[in-house]
Amino acid sequence: MFCQNCGAKVDAQPTVPQQVPVQPVMDPMQMIQPSIQQPYQNPMQPSYYTPRGAGGLLAGNIIVLVLSVIFFCGFFPLIAIPLSIIGIVFSVKAGRAKSPQEEKSNKTIALVMLIIGIFFLILGIIAFVATVYREYGGFDGFWEEIMNDSSRRSKKN
Repeated sequence: MFCQNCGAKVDAQPTVPQQVPVQPVMDPMQMIQPSIQQPYQNPMQPSYYTPRGAGGLLAGNIIVLVLSVIFFCGFFPLIAIPLSIIGIVFSVKAGRAKSPQEEKSNKTIALVMLIIGIFFLILGIIAFVATVYREYGGFDGFWEEIMNDSSRRSKKN
């Protein structure tokens, strides 16, 4: 046996030249598919999330605020007024949320403020009715007192 390169006599078996591993050729469609599946997202690009809003919570908190102002006599409506204002603010923030998580948290806060505001408003109305019955014996005596006071004021002027 002789060397294939130089022609010298070789005693051992010829070695098989090592084969260079061949890399598979990629299909052009395989190169394009990853870019189609995962589009490039610019981190500076604004979010286009459209919140559903919290119209019912907004209306509920406004109603609690108005009723708290109407029945403003005592401690309990005084607590309900700021709670309903906080509920209104978070209801509006839920309508302008930039993500579903932000919208959900704002709606939750608005709902909690609405429930607590309604609770204190009901306590205020109960305290008002109890005071009227304790002081005047009922609403008839209360209205008579109001009318007598207004007629006395009009006679003085």
